[in-house]
Amino acid sequence: MGILDRTVTTVFVLLVGVALVGVAADLGAVMGPDDARELHAYRTAPHCSTAPSAPAECRWTEEFTVSDVDVVPEYKRGDRRAVLSRPSGASWTVGFNRSGPVLEKLHEGERVTGTVWRGRITGITADGAAQETQKAPDGATGPDLFALILASSGLLAVGASAWRLRRRRAAPTRAMEATFVLSIGMLPLGLFTVGSPLFLSVFLPVSVAENFWLLAAIFCAGAVWMTVATHRSLRNEVRLPGKPI
Repeated sequence: MGILDRTVTTVFVLLVGVALVGVAADLGAVMGPDDARELHAYRTAPHCSTAPSAPAECRWTEEFTVSDVDVVPEYKRGDRRAVLSRPSGASWTVGFNRSGPVLEKLHEGERVTGTVWRGRITGITADGAAQETQKAPDGATGPDLFALILASSGLLAVGASAWRLRRRRAAPTRAMEATFVLSIGMLPLGLFTVGSPLFLSVFLPVSVAENFWLLAAIFCAGAVWMTVATHRSLRNEVRLPGKPI
């Protein structure tokens, strides 16, 4: 017995689909614009005329001494960080999403130029190379991508369950069940897409590997492939009594 065979479970699928679409809409309408505004404020921030004594909207650059470095290969999980110290003795522990191009080349005692914005170090430069820290605005790629994933899965779940409820007492068709399976398949496909920058960053610059439109294209290509494969499977199945296609 499938999930869509019973009305109560079909209604549950419908409610879950509506919830997923609602969460996606919230991500797109709330988190996305906030992150976009922060990114715009960062990119347009002027250079501070003097060293700020408190978190400021302008950007300030100064030299720091590297007192500790932790680096792990790109294909492994772990903390990537560096401790940056001022001549006065104050220090920051700065985290990074990637090992390169600057962090992996740093050694204790070396000096780097850090960019400070709103009281946090957002990037470092050394030997002509630049790298952003985890505190730098990232352009809201994460929320936008998750919104796309959740909305795709939710809309398919709503479509399959609404289609089934419209038939009332009739048995669900294979096409309905396939649509429901596709809605579930969108979630692991989304997880694969989210993890793909780790692989792409080996061959592409980080800014390209984490670009929203590239990741969205990967997700949509996977969704099209899943849809075509499901359609071909339905066409090749033999009709069974009581189970229309």
